Amino acid sequence: MIDLLFEQIRKAAAEDQQFKEKLLKAYREENRIVAFCRECNAKGIEIYPMDLADADESMYAAMRRSTNGGGENSPHLNWQEEAFSSLVRDIAGE
Repeated sequence: MIDLLFEQIRKAAAEDQQFKEKLLKAYREENRIVAFCRECNAKGIEIYPMDLADADESMYAAMRRSTNGGGENSPHLNWQEEAFSSLVRDIAGE
């Protein structure tokens, strides 16, 4: 589900320069997740902060499972806001 939302956001940002700029500006705000979601919702893409948190947790869990068989031998992974940051980097073209 979150993958589809992320793809909608990427596509809308690629097609609408003003929307892209609003998203990048929202990412620089102090409460960036809320601001980002507000811009998406205004565009008609229904996404909420909890969706982003769930995406990060799912991404982290998948990485843990795929690293050295998961469990205690997995290296420390910095997962907080990783899916969200990755989405914004895609939008920015980085």
